[in-house]
Amino acid sequence: MKNRHSKKFAKLLADLITPRLLGAIFFAIDYEALQAAGARRIPLAEILSEDPDLISDLLSTADPETARDLANTLLLNQGFEELTKKSLLARFIKIFPNIQSLVAADAEGKDEQLLVSRESYDRKREEYETIVSKKIPENSKAIAAAREHGDLKENSEYKMAKQDQQVLMAQKTLLERDLAHARVTDFKDATIDQVSVGSVVDLRDDAGGTTSYTLLGAWDSNPENQIISYKTPLGQALLSKKTGDRVKVKTGSAEHDYVITGIRRYVDGRN
Repeated sequence: MKNRHSKKFAKLLADLITPRLLGAIFFAIDYEALQAAGARRIPLAEILSEDPDLISDLLSTADPETARDLANTLLLNQGFEELTKKSLLARFIKIFPNIQSLVAADAEGKDEQLLVSRESYDRKREEYETIVSKKIPENSKAIAAAREHGDLKENSEYKMAKQDQQVLMAQKTLLERDLAHARVTDFKDATIDQVSVGSVVDLRDDAGGTTSYTLLGAWDSNPENQIISYKTPLGQALLSKKTGDRVKVKTGSAEHDYVITGIRRYVDGRN
């Protein structure tokens, strides 16, 4: 990238400066950010943000749909600070103004941040990649093959393939929204002073029965192991409460009354 305009390498590198390379760059930056234990320099991200012409060069052969997909990939990327994302997206918008609507939609839901574990984020990201790189292309082939069978009005295979397409696109949009709002956490910020995401909470009901719940990320629910998402009704009722506080939560038609008898940190139990 640094040598793409040099006399010595420009001709050799010209065919490599493509939207596909930009996608690979975003993947590499996101991967390095997710592997990092803490904040650190990502040289590739710095090159991308500091070179004012690099985005436009990489997008020079892109069509609007490809550019929009890449802009959305940037929104999902964990390797850039928000201000840097806005700066890079402005370069997208300068070439493809319609991408502004994507930015507006992201800003609309920006307040709804989702705290998630690294494991659940990776699972969700893998699900997204499977839909985008495998299921949607396979569905496109199925639609094309069904179309060749003739009259589309009476073509059940074509109708089914188109229905599958609608489901896949809806799943893709939902996953994009969720991933864009996700913030990976290691739960180390939890304290024993009050219930927060990453707490293990000991409860006692009015009958004297005791139970414990582990409050984790938005996508970490595992009821069989008493792990609940902080987004559940019980999770929301417990947040910010302290030892000795009484908690009421309604599930369906039943109302449960608990007293918090203890608060521990999830990460301490894993060490």
